[in-house]
Amino acid sequence: MSQSTKKQKRRFFKIRVALALGISIVADLLDYLAAPIFGVPIVGDIFDVIVTGLLYLITRSKASVVMNLAEFIPFLGDFLPVYTVSTMLWVIRDQEFDKLLILRKMINLFSNKEHKL
Repeated sequence: MSQSTKKQKRRFFKIRVALALGISIVADLLDYLAAPIFGVPIVGDIFDVIVTGLLYLITRSKASVVMNLAEFIPFLGDFLPVYTVSTMLWVIRDQEFDKLLILRKMINLFSNKEHKL
């Protein structure tokens, strides 16, 4: 993979992270500050479905969707920053995956070649 392709992927990932975190933080703030409005079962559920769908379109993380289902638990989902936490966990998981791939490549590089001193 070329250097410019890696830079483009990193840049695209950073944009996705910024967008997902922005939506998550705003959604959690609205959930907390506008609790009387989003506490109404149908209105709050429609809001939660829209936000969960948007976050899935951005992150493509099924684990985050499962975590975001906590928003549908009355009272608990309204006062915990579920969207922000699930988005941050997605970022951490995705970054760890990149680090593991790099670590494996480095181990293979050093184990497959003989080094002359």
